[in-house]
Amino acid sequence: MVTVIEAAPGELRADRREALRYLGYGRKEPDAGVSELLASCEAELLAASRAKAAWMRVPVLFPERFVTDLGFGPIRSTALFSHLQGCHSAVLLAATIGIGADRLIAKWGRLRPSRSAVIDALGSSAIEAWCDDVEAGLTAEEPLHCDRFSPGYGDFSLEHQTDFASVLSMERTLGITLGASLLMTPTKSVTAVIGLGAASRTCGNKCMFCEKHSCIYRDTFVPQ
Repeated sequence: MVTVIEAAPGELRADRREALRYLGYGRKEPDAGVSELLASCEAELLAASRAKAAWMRVPVLFPERFVTDLGFGPIRSTALFSHLQGCHSAVLLAATIGIGADRLIAKWGRLRPSRSAVIDALGSSAIEAWCDDVEAGLTAEEPLHCDRFSPGYGDFSLEHQTDFASVLSMERTLGITLGASLLMTPTKSVTAVIGLGAASRTCGNKCMFCEKHSCIYRDTFVPQ
């Protein structure tokens, strides 16, 4: 059964430090003007956002080496297989902060591109923060669990976005649709698997799995 949860008023948050990293600040401290812009953009973003998540608990099976079954057919991925080793079940998760962020990014992209870029970065930090909070709640009584692992990490193909969309009824429950490239709308959305039952395991810095070395959101401290 799919369970849907929604952020309570004031629960959604953005991480300004993470947003600054996305904007290329690294470890540099923003000046007063940038700090003021961050605060203004954050308030506008949070007011326009509606954070929701849908999840389902499923058994984890390993029918053969480097193949994982989460209930919607075999997933041939060495990375996912290794990440979920020892897990007896998993949570399939989809989350979004809603279409409001996309609308703000588009509006300010026409009127003031610098403000659009800041809202974009804050939106990326907000969906990650929302996923962190949802994950913490879902695993509160699961002392042995793995960090979330998303389609697109390593060789866990982005094609499995369609499986998440089907199993979690993402369009109906969250208003998330998939484009031809399998990217989601609203763009500040995430799908992921959270393994349960194995010793606590992290996937490490997710940028390490991505081949888009020129991405503006790439962690500057990931070794090339």
